[in-house]
Amino acid sequence: MKVLLLSASTGNGHMSAARAVEEELRRRGHQAATVDVLDHTGKGFRSWYRGGYETLVRKRPALWGRLYRASDRRRLAFHFQTGLDLIFVERMGRFFETERPDWAVCTHSLPQPTLARWRRRFPFKLGVVVTDLYPQLMWLRGQPDQFFVPGAWTAAKLADRLPSAEGRTTVTGIPVVSAFRPSTDKAADRIAAGLDPDWPTVLVASGGIGAGPVPKALSWLRSELSQAQIVVVSGRNAALESEVRSMGGEGRVRIVPRGHVSSEEMAALMRASDLLVSKPGGITTFEALASGVPFVVYDPMVIPGQEEMNADFLVESGIGVRAGGPEELAGWVARLLGDPLSRQSMSRAALEHAKPGAASAIVDRLESTL
Repeated sequence: MKVLLLSASTGNGHMSAARAVEEELRRRGHQAATVDVLDHTGKGFRSWYRGGYETLVRKRPALWGRLYRASDRRRLAFHFQTGLDLIFVERMGRFFETERPDWAVCTHSLPQPTLARWRRRFPFKLGVVVTDLYPQLMWLRGQPDQFFVPGAWTAAKLADRLPSAEGRTTVTGIPVVSAFRPSTDKAADRIAAGLDPDWPTVLVASGGIGAGPVPKALSWLRSELSQAQIVVVSGRNAALESEVRSMGGEGRVRIVPRGHVSSEEMAALMRASDLLVSKPGGITTFEALASGVPFVVYDPMVIPGQEEMNADFLVESGIGVRAGGPEELAGWVARLLGDPLSRQSMSRAALEHAKPGAASAIVDRLESTL
């Protein structure tokens, strides 16, 4: 079986989900490749799509939230974006004509509108991995043969929005690479990650684009925590990384700024950490579940729209707490670091909701429907 995993590098998550499925396909002896769809579009569209998203999320998150909600209805915003996707991703048809896959599996919605056209020229099956709890309208395009969704709630919501999807939807969870797993020895995991084995560890991650007011949060964490070390992952945001580095790491709080990290490095950091402070992107959420790490959602980092429901899920499931500002964040982190029983309860809840076999379940379904 030959499978193309189609994604878009607007952040690390979508590509990571694709690589998780690719990893499982290759393990079973299938041909598989992860393709960044943006590499097959024009430079102008690529810069607008990737750069425009990052700019809005970093500088105008409220505007991004309005656009997200507007495109969730079959009105102007939805049709405008779909039209752009049809026009600018069309050239990827030549790539499909050469590759001739049995399956195309999307972990990003961008290529979906053009897939129906390509399938009229050469047959292949289409799968869609929904990487958020809420199935926004963009995920419903392209006439997929199979939907793979995070949970039962998503499946029910998808069936309401697209009744024909009910018989072709599989609840799998969101796929994460196999490196994400719970720690069995925190001290050893900290040593492996280059950290002090005896200090409680807080991982602060603001996604691949490095969005949100991390330095202010970091200042409060440093002032409130005594013996702890903080690992900051700043993604592709060079300005954020520079600002974090300029703050230094003197005193009892150890700060380890990082730039872009691979999935394997991120998994190692999650295993080494007692708490994760982050925004609840779909992939980050399921990576944290698989790692069993308690989640502190920092509201100023949360991207309006797709991540708000993920935050509610974490809190309602007992996996995480929410902090509305830096002072509240520091208070929650200090409280949880001093309360190992609460952390153990949150970790158990995370592992109960984790679906580490998501990639395997997706490949099972792909194999069974050929």
